Amino acid sequence: MARVDEGDIRGWLAGRIGAGIRLGLSTCSDMLDRLGNPQRDFPSVHVAGTNGKGSLCAHLSSLGSRNGELIGLFTSPHLITVEERARIDGIPVSPEAFDQLLEEVRMASLIEPRIEPTYFEVTFLASMLAFSRSGVDRAVVETGLGGRLDSTSLVEPDVCAITTISMDHSEILGSTLSEIASEKAGIHKEGVPLICLNQEDPEVRGSIEAVAGPDVFWFSPGGYDAQQVAREMALEIGSMIGWDAVESPVTWAGRTDEHFHWSGVECHLSAAHNAESLAHDLARISGMEHVLVLGMTDKGSLTETILPLSDNNRRLHSIVTEVHGGRNATVPAEELASALSSLCGDQPDIVEDPSDAMELASKIASHRGCVVYVTGSVYLVGQVIEESLNREGAEHWDALTIHPPRERTEG
Repeated sequence: MARVDEGDIRGWLAGRIGAGIRLGLSTCSDMLDRLGNPQRDFPSVHVAGTNGKGSLCAHLSSLGSRNGELIGLFTSPHLITVEERARIDGIPVSPEAFDQLLEEVRMASLIEPRIEPTYFEVTFLASMLAFSRSGVDRAVVETGLGGRLDSTSLVEPDVCAITTISMDHSEILGSTLSEIASEKAGIHKEGVPLICLNQEDPEVRGSIEAVAGPDVFWFSPGGYDAQQVAREMALEIGSMIGWDAVESPVTWAGRTDEHFHWSGVECHLSAAHNAESLAHDLARISGMEHVLVLGMTDKGSLTETILPLSDNNRRLHSIVTEVHGGRNATVPAEELASALSSLCGDQPDIVEDPSDAMELASKIASHRGCVVYVTGSVYLVGQVIEESLNREGAEHWDALTIHPPRERTEG
């Protein structure tokens, strides 16, 4: 196979963004056939949901590792670099290895009749190849959008899971919670347990049970914090697999609340991007005076998305910025400022560059003796972390490792 330089293959991958979103399994199924069906080389835990699915996947990866298994983890989107989508033992695959996998996917797509996979499909296919070549004991796979027609539904799970169900991507998945629930429950395979975070809405429960029937197991966590819920749900799934309930640390940037500083000021990073996750993360900093840095990609109903920000009681200042990444365009800073002002009366500063926004926020927070709260987009969090790492000359791969690798935890 001819080797291509990084710019060529990465350029091809970037060009896949133009293929848009594709709901349906035929394209990816054909591609998997051409690649030798690597997804059949290991069992998977398949996870869907509106919020919390990435955190659950991260906790499952850590728990599996602590139980001595080599775990492949597929999640999306990525914070800084695309290799984050394919982690083995908590560590993103190397750029060199990922380039080779991408080239294999591209060559398979060029077989006649040619196939034009989407960006998401390419990263999923490359991840399945990576897991197969590495001999993982198990994969943990997060859906991209929905479930029933998501390309990740081609994995072969022995456990499936659904986290929260709320209104998100309603233009694609359905206009009601019950319709969205039905789409997400489509990850179910007959005879495979589907463990679901308890849903109070009877119509949502009914939709899931209509799809999965007796395979549904309802799970009620003991706490409300998203990471605690993810940990408890991971332990429940682990017990089905045969894993012991051991300590399994997770560092999941923008979700777990590790200490982060910008110009000496304490910052809290939140990857929340919809009303449900935004409300949760605001509760996490309840009572803390803060400077808000807000940036978002287009979500359709901007006012509904930022509604939790209507309570500005402990907010001392607001700054809106712009964020670029993913398939959706940024919400223009002026539009975001206007929406926030209409919602709660804030008069935010407009600073289009995220790094400049962080500089201003840290200066204000230092003067006022408070923290900085950054939220609205996973891509904003990624840009802030990347800039911070570059300033410090820190190693990106260390920051992107989400739990101790297996070899460091085995006794």
